[in-house]
Amino acid sequence: MSKKKVVLIENNPDHAELIAESLGEGDAGDNIILIKDGMEAIDFFENAGTEEKAEERIRLIIIDLKIEKVEGMEILKSIKKNSRYNKIPAIIFSTASDKETIDEAYKNGANGYFVKPIEQKDFITKMEILKKYC
Repeated sequence: MSKKKVVLIENNPDHAELIAESLGEGDAGDNIILIKDGMEAIDFFENAGTEEKAEERIRLIIIDLKIEKVEGMEILKSIKKNSRYNKIPAIIFSTASDKETIDEAYKNGANGYFVKPIEQKDFITKMEILKKYC
């Protein structure tokens, strides 16, 4: 079986690169599946191959809430309602920091919620925490 992957749903290329580099073990491109918009995410989870169980292929899902076409919260709901994916940890990594949004994410099944930091030092600290999920 191939190494488990991290699915990263992020439309900001700079954020995606930082996250991929921070989480990458060896060649980050081999470990990260980058999805750039909400519709692509929905398609991915609806059409992912069934030859292996999802939990055997994917170790973590990271979702930015503010993405195009389909919002991240809707993607989270869809993943957590799907028996193929609902046991995979889903982490929200977003600039949204209001209590209402954070509470809604947990209500919809998020396993963690990280507010995107502005300072690089804070970003690195949060990436170390995310690595523990992996």
